[in-house]
Amino acid sequence: MRLHKKFAIALLSVTAFVFVMPVNAPAALIWRKGEGWTWEHEGVTTGTNPSDQLKIAQGLQAKKQYRNAIDAYRRVISRWPLSFSAQDARLGEAECLGAIGYHYKAFQQYQELIKKNPNTTHFNTVLQRQYEIGNLFLAGERQKAWGIRWLPSLDRAVEVYEQVVKNGPYSSVAPESQFRIGLAYEKQRDYLAAVHAYEKLLERYPKLPLAEGAQFQIGWEYKKESARAEYDQNAANQAIAAYTDFLLRYPRSDKVPLAQEYLTSLKGEQARGLFHIGQFYEKNRRYKSALIYYNDVIEKNPESNWATQAKDKVAKLTPLTAEKTATP
Repeated sequence: MRLHKKFAIALLSVTAFVFVMPVNAPAALIWRKGEGWTWEHEGVTTGTNPSDQLKIAQGLQAKKQYRNAIDAYRRVISRWPLSFSAQDARLGEAECLGAIGYHYKAFQQYQELIKKNPNTTHFNTVLQRQYEIGNLFLAGERQKAWGIRWLPSLDRAVEVYEQVVKNGPYSSVAPESQFRIGLAYEKQRDYLAAVHAYEKLLERYPKLPLAEGAQFQIGWEYKKESARAEYDQNAANQAIAAYTDFLLRYPRSDKVPLAQEYLTSLKGEQARGLFHIGQFYEKNRRYKSALIYYNDVIEKNPESNWATQAKDKVAKLTPLTAEKTATP
């Protein structure tokens, strides 16, 4: 009996609370057939057809009420997904997401528009907006999550640029996107990945002005990579080959003096590296191996100071190798 009495009191309390609640609550949970449950904000009306609902969303966006506009755009998409208005709604939602700092979500929504409507009239606009989002991430804009910008974004920059190239390989923003993939990898110090990005640009867009910059950057990335390991000559050799190729392809480029400077520096570093490898083998009494590297210095950099020292080493070690060979 006592339990029934408590239940009755609780029921009356809930009923009274419902009746005294203000009618214009800030947000109400509404259920609609075919849509499910949605929150309706105070003063935000809804349309009975896709065109009217789109106008409501666009009006909210124009007033910079971006969160309300996002809700309104999403109602168009969920309620009338096959309507022409749904395309405009996806575009509008992406724009609003970008306006409040959710750039990666905006990128995803732009991509969803292309995925659902590959022949959309908004195609070029979408590519331009995605390219701009990639630029933000490349410049250091952090990815926003739960209202806070805290996630590193260079990986996102690469993802966005790659998608732009995939979406429209012959669009006006694709070559620049491919170039900026290389820049993003360079910022991550993944120099070999940057090289591959620039090589793809040369393969896809060999006649565009950007190809000149890509060829120069290939030499630069190999140069950066070569500085990591003194005894690994492969990256230095690749850098020398890249800058030599650059000078042959673009003899009138304004980057020629810089390429020549880097080439001279690299050859000097190459000679130094080869000489030190020769010293390593000499100290371990592996004279034949040492001679190979000393001769390499003389052959590849005959005018360098390292070549002068290498010649002295060759003169010293050649008799020792001859004696060793003659010993029964």
